[in-house]
Amino acid sequence: MEELPMKKILVPVDGSEISLKAADQAVELAKKFGSEVTFISVVERVVPFYGIGIGAPNISEVEVETEIEKSKLTCYDGLLDFLIEKYKDSGLVLKSKTLQGIIDEEIEDFAKDGQFDLIVMGRKGLSVARRFFAGSTTRKIVDAGPCSVLIVKE
Repeated sequence: MEELPMKKILVPVDGSEISLKAADQAVELAKKFGSEVTFISVVERVVPFYGIGIGAPNISEVEVETEIEKSKLTCYDGLLDFLIEKYKDSGLVLKSKTLQGIIDEEIEDFAKDGQFDLIVMGRKGLSVARRFFAGSTTRKIVDAGPCSVLIVKE
């Protein structure tokens, strides 16, 4: 039987317990194949809410949205730094990247552009409401992703 190439493994993480478990499993798998591991996080763009302003008349919606996105970027950058530090002694090539946009589309595009062999991700992410209303990011990646996907369960 021919051995499957696993040169590049992509691991989307959002800080949830299951995404961190997926990171652990991806690193263990990468050790067996000598794979490069790239951790990514995607900051979803804030959807503008234009309603009646109450309380802070000097702050525009754009300023609020910008600050929210900056905070999320800082959090995800910290998460990725934590993962690189955690696995630095693994002997693997480790990379990380924070992206902005629509989560499933950014993961798909990054995986395709980076020619990844495998995506390792958790079955669920942080947002219960988003999964219910918009469908599962994991399901979308399985259906439309450019490579094989390993789904890690709780």
